[in-house]
Amino acid sequence: LRTGCMRIVPAFLSTISASFFSTSMSTSVQSIAPLGFPFKTPDPFLFCVYHKDDYPKGNAKMEAPRRGNGADFDWNLPYRMYHGERLPGFPQHPHRGFETLTTTWLGCVDHTDSMGNAGRYGDGDLQWMTAGKGIVHGEIFPLIHQDRENPLRLYQIWLNLPAKNKMVEPAFVMHWHEEIPKVDSTQGVTAVVHAGTLMGKTGLPPPPPPPPR
Repeated sequence: LRTGCMRIVPAFLSTISASFFSTSMSTSVQSIAPLGFPFKTPDPFLFCVYHKDDYPKGNAKMEAPRRGNGADFDWNLPYRMYHGERLPGFPQHPHRGFETLTTTWLGCVDHTDSMGNAGRYGDGDLQWMTAGKGIVHGEIFPLIHQDRENPLRLYQIWLNLPAKNKMVEPAFVMHWHEEIPKVDSTQGVTAVVHAGTLMGKTGLPPPPPPPPR
C-alpha cells in the first residue's frame, strides 16, 4: 500500500515531465497511461475513477439546473448528475470489504453514513474510509455557489482489504489539505503525498488498524 498508491498518481498528472518521475520516483512508478473511466488497476486496487465536472451556478438549495435520470454518466456533457436527481452525486449506497480514498482538488463533497457521521470536505482534502464489515454512505456534490460556477475535480480509489481485515469495524479519517504533506520538485511540479514516503515526506496515518484478536 505505502508504495503502491504511487502507481496511480501519474495517470492524473499528464503534464508532468517524464524526467521528474524517472529521477524522483523510479522505485514507485511502473507505467504512465492516459486517463480513462474507470482506470485499469492492478491488485489490490479494485477501482479508480477521476471526476471532472463543470457544474454551473447552484440555486438556494445547492441544486443543479437540470434533473438527473438516476444513471447520468454522459461524458459528452459538461457535467454529470450520476445517481443524483437534483443534487449531483451518489445517494446512500453500501460498501463492504474494502477501503475508499477520496481526494479532492476543486469543489465540495457532502458525506453522510450509517455510523452517524456527516460533514463537508473539498478543495484539497482527503477522506480515507474503511468499509470493513459494512457501511452505507452517501457522497453528494453540492453546488454551493450561486454567483459563480461550481467546478468539481476529484478522484477515488477502492483498495481491497486482506481477508483477515474484511470484517473489521468501519472507520474513516479526514486529512485536511493544509496538513497533507507535499513535495516540490526543481521542475515546478508539486506531488501530494497521501500514503507512504516520497523524498522525505510521509503521508498522514490511515484509519486505525483493527484491534488484535
